[in-house]
Amino acid sequence: MEKYFNNFKIGASFTAFILSIIFRLSFTYLITDPLPFSMGIVDAIIVAAGATLFVLSAYEFIHIRFPDTAEMLPLFAAIVWTVIVSSYIILRYQPNYQSSLSILVTAVFVGMGWWIQAISTAANARRTHTLNIIMASRTSSEYQEQTRKSAKHYRANVVPPELAEWRFSPNKEEFRYIDVPDDLNDSINGSVYVLNYFEFLAQGIKCRDLDEKLLKECFSGILKGVERRCFYIIIEAQKGDPACFEGIIFLSKRWNNESIVERYRSNPDGAALGPFYPASEALQKILQAKKRGDCEDNDNPEHS
Repeated sequence: MEKYFNNFKIGASFTAFILSIIFRLSFTYLITDPLPFSMGIVDAIIVAAGATLFVLSAYEFIHIRFPDTAEMLPLFAAIVWTVIVSSYIILRYQPNYQSSLSILVTAVFVGMGWWIQAISTAANARRTHTLNIIMASRTSSEYQEQTRKSAKHYRANVVPPELAEWRFSPNKEEFRYIDVPDDLNDSINGSVYVLNYFEFLAQGIKCRDLDEKLLKECFSGILKGVERRCFYIIIEAQKGDPACFEGIIFLSKRWNNESIVERYRSNPDGAALGPFYPASEALQKILQAKKRGDCEDNDNPEHS
C-alpha cells in the first residue's frame, strides 16, 4: 500500500511539473497579453514541483536500495527539498549569496552520502552478527538438545493448559497429587527454552541489534508453530508478568500479521491449536498420580 501511495505522489508531482512548464511556455510564446500576476510565481511553482519530483524519486530509489535508511530518510528528503527551493530563491533574487549557497549544497550532499554509508556499514555489521547467531544455534549442543526434547512430545501437539499452569504455579493445591514424567517435563522445559530463544531474537530486533529481514526469512514459519504449541505457556507466564514473552507477540504480529495469543486470549476454545498432549484421560492420571499411589498404599495390607 505504501509503495502505491509513493508512486501516486511521484505521478502527481510529475503531472504538476509538466503542466506548470506547459503553462509557462504558453504564456511566454503563445499568449502575449499581460498577466494579472507575476511569472515569477509560475517559475516558483515549476521549481517546487520539480524539486518534489526529484526528492520523491530519490526517496523511492534510496528506500529500496538502502532500506535501513527508512527512519531518517523523510528528514533528509525535506532538507534536500528545502535546499533546492532555497537555491532557486537565492539565485534569482539574491545572487550575491551564491558562494554561501554552493557551500550549503555541498555540505548537505556530502552529509547525506556519509549518512547513507554509515547506515549501510551498520546494516552489514548487523546482518553479519545475525548470521553468526543463526549459525551458532545450529551448532549449539544445548540448543539442539532442548529443541529435540521439545519436539519429542510437542512437534505438532499443544501443551495443555493444566501443565502450563503447573509449570509456572507448581505449589497450587490442585497440583498436590501431580507426578509429571521426566520426559514430559523435559519437553515442557524445552518448549520454554525455545520460547526464550525467540524472545531474545525479538528483543534484539526491537533494539535494532539484529537484522529482522534475515531472521524473518529463517524463522517466521517456525514462530507461528511455536506460538501455537506454547499458547497456554505464554498465557500462564503473562499472568505473573505481562511483559513476559511480549516479544513473541510482537514478532507474530509483525511477521504473521496476527498473534494467536493476543487474538484468542479471552476465548482459547476458538483457536484451532491442535491436539493436546497428553490427552484428557492420560492427563488426569498424571494430575492424580500421587493420590492413586496413596490409595494403593492404604489398600496394601503390608503397610498395615
